[in-house]
Amino acid sequence: MKKPTLYLGKFKQYDKVFITAENGIDIKNVTSVAFEGETLYIAQPDCLFEYTDGKAKKINTKVTKLFSRNGTLFASVGNFLAEIKNGKVKKIAEFDSPVTDVSYGLDNSLWLITQTALYLKNESEFTRIVGIPENTTCLAAKDNVSSYAETVYIGCPEEGLMSMKGKRRHWAELIPSITGALSKKVNCISLDGLGHLWVGSDEGLNIYDGRNYWFNGNDVYSVPDGAFNDMCFTADGKKYFATNTGVVTLIEGKISYFSYGTWLMHPTVTKIAVSANGTIAAVTPRGISLISHTYMTLEEKAAHYDEMADKYFCRNEGYQVSRSLKKYGDLESGWLPNSDNDGLFTGVYVASQCFRYAVTGDEQAKQFAKKGLEAMIKLTEVTGKPGFTARATRYSHEPEFGTENREEWHICEDNPDCEWLGETSSDEMTGHYFAYGLYYDLVANNEEKEKIAKVVKAITDHIIDNNFHLTDVDGIPTTWANWEPDLLNNDDRWYYERGTNSLEILSFLKTAYHVTGDEKYNKVFDMLISKHHYAMNCMQYKCEDGHVAHIDDQLDFVNIYPLIMYTDNEAQKEIFKIGLTHHWAYERTERSPYFNIVYGALTNNFCDIENAAKSLAEMNMDTIRWPIFNSYRKDIVWDTEQEEMGIPAQLKYPVEYSARVLVHYDGNPFVCDSGAEEFVDINSKIVNRTSTLPGTAGANGMRAMMPYIYLLPYWMGRYYNLLGD
Repeated sequence: MKKPTLYLGKFKQYDKVFITAENGIDIKNVTSVAFEGETLYIAQPDCLFEYTDGKAKKINTKVTKLFSRNGTLFASVGNFLAEIKNGKVKKIAEFDSPVTDVSYGLDNSLWLITQTALYLKNESEFTRIVGIPENTTCLAAKDNVSSYAETVYIGCPEEGLMSMKGKRRHWAELIPSITGALSKKVNCISLDGLGHLWVGSDEGLNIYDGRNYWFNGNDVYSVPDGAFNDMCFTADGKKYFATNTGVVTLIEGKISYFSYGTWLMHPTVTKIAVSANGTIAAVTPRGISLISHTYMTLEEKAAHYDEMADKYFCRNEGYQVSRSLKKYGDLESGWLPNSDNDGLFTGVYVASQCFRYAVTGDEQAKQFAKKGLEAMIKLTEVTGKPGFTARATRYSHEPEFGTENREEWHICEDNPDCEWLGETSSDEMTGHYFAYGLYYDLVANNEEKEKIAKVVKAITDHIIDNNFHLTDVDGIPTTWANWEPDLLNNDDRWYYERGTNSLEILSFLKTAYHVTGDEKYNKVFDMLISKHHYAMNCMQYKCEDGHVAHIDDQLDFVNIYPLIMYTDNEAQKEIFKIGLTHHWAYERTERSPYFNIVYGALTNNFCDIENAAKSLAEMNMDTIRWPIFNSYRKDIVWDTEQEEMGIPAQLKYPVEYSARVLVHYDGNPFVCDSGAEEFVDINSKIVNRTSTLPGTAGANGMRAMMPYIYLLPYWMGRYYNLLGD
């Protein structure tokens, strides 16, 4: 069956910048924000700021409040209503007290309230209509009905929601106890294009038909509970809300969230504004988030990550590592420490560039792949022990040189300014074999193929000669690099690794045969299957674990690819595909682009390619591991299966990539909240009680994850024609 190619086309890609006190703005005293075109104006009691192109300019005008209405930017300046145009403030009308709110009716009538009264503009004059209760904060006017005008509403924190009524104009209270109103503490109101009144209060969101019919947040799917502080409706009906748990949008019938960490510096959003192009300005106690979007294709997004990977994540000779940041959320402030898995992560990055080169023929992709490959080969050469591969290297100019576990760090014999890390794991070998096979197939010239064959032969011979272990320079097998049949099959302590490690060694052997042509590796492969049932071990290599341990998930999807690709025996392939299908079905709920695309590449089955593309489109542009806060959301479903293992409940279905904790494919995407202890109770000691749960704590905006999480599935999807753009 030929699977169809998905062409996603251009999608809306969001990004943001934070405006803070570093921009010269007193964030705690911001009263309002509004746009004129794409220029943001920020008001605080003593002055006005104009923010554009990343710079804030102070305008010495005391603007109390800003109101963007029907394409006009109004301001309250003392007792005057003013208009702001091209940075100029022009006073247009004077009142007895400052203007509090402005509203255009659906018939284009212009209304406003001051601290004391309601006014309607008639031709060029504003006419006082009626007084208003003290502390009234918001106004919504439907139209100018001369006889009764029940379609004008005001709201205040004490008196609640009121509607103007009668020939003798007065205010009728819409009391919560006898109407559908949620609360008397009304923070914001607005009318939609159909004349429905939307009411934001400290208890949530109401929708009112103007007579006796009410919707509330429980009637509108997934609208969060809690305070709604401000709202903004655009001319085309899109709705944006500022709440105590972030920004909520209602666009094309879909509720979306911009929450703390990834998008906001604090969960509480007090004011909100939206530009003509859809840029959101959200005011929080710690800063203003300017959330913008552009339209791009998946390939354009890949170009962004390809550049990032080389600029921010390439360490020393060419190793790909996560970036530690010295300043919250600032990639430029970062540095690159070594990891325990330099070979694994460099390997999956090299694989992405091999697929990219095969798809595009881009010489840059070839150079990036070659650089990473050479760095990986050095990890095997540097130890001085044939076939034994180091985890990482580092140099004397690096801050941690000469520290940590000195039993495992070794000074290079031929270079005292370099040291290498031993105690190498099976994870490392997974990355090496994966990259070597793909580079050999898609990039290498004859000389490079000989070099790859030589290093793969050395590693594989070392493993076989040491009874299927990696044996360190001290002669002791390393902790995790165990593929020995007796231990995997007969020692209960290796039960959870049985399937994964069987899969690994079979994959390594097939790769070794593929690049060397040496038949002995096929013979060892067949022996492990016939005498030690390693193929049967692979029939259900994934141990179902309540979705709490994810380290092996990435390894398995990396290893299954060369195993199936390089196995010629169709009957054997079918056995391995049983294991792959079981694993993918179990992980399908993650919407992992990598897992889905590997499954699609290796089988003739549908692989949820739309969800893979959706996940790629949702990934944030900066790859920073921001704090996340999702437990307030009403669309989440909790899973308590993990509590039997002493682990707190987590999400049954991960949220969208733009709101989940950003982890590599060995991390836990089911985490609901992380790094948000200030706002929600998170017992980090319990959540992160074991090293098998990476990604469950420590999301603090001080680390950036490697872009291979986008690049590998994207370029692999392109190579197999699963993705078309």
